[in-house]
Amino acid sequence: MQAELVYIDAVLPHGAFAQDTVSLLQLEWFEVNKKRLTRATTTGQTLLMELEKGREWCSGDGLFHEGKLIATIAIKPTLTICFNPVNTVQAADFSYYLGNRHLPLFMETDRAMYRVPYDGRLYEQLLAKFQSQVQLEDGILLSENLVKRLIKKLRNENEL
Repeated sequence: MQAELVYIDAVLPHGAFAQDTVSLLQLEWFEVNKKRLTRATTTGQTLLMELEKGREWCSGDGLFHEGKLIATIAIKPTLTICFNPVNTVQAADFSYYLGNRHLPLFMETDRAMYRVPYDGRLYEQLLAKFQSQVQLEDGILLSENLVKRLIKKLRNENEL
């Protein structure tokens, strides 16, 4: 017997709805821009979701069907390479080193730490170059922490 597919007709950002105890829909960090997803929630309900143009799936988004909150989105933790620079020159060196690999670079501003999705070869090379400043750690890679996005936001704030 196949589970009933529930079509999500509205997505509201975190804080724009009353939080009820609902199930979670877990996504990988790299799925936040997928236009159409069919996934099962933690309670086993299968959801069909379509992303509006110019949006992305965000952690905490509420997924609604006919006005009823069905689930909230949670980004799954993943293994990351963490880097704690001692100065801006070292941060620039680390960023330059990643540049040719076209990997997304995330920054946790509260901890002044960079995160990159795990890559075995890259980890070995970074460990050889930066020693104890590089660690492996599970973390949640949120698109709002992308360095590229943070720089764009900073530029827009400075134009005001």
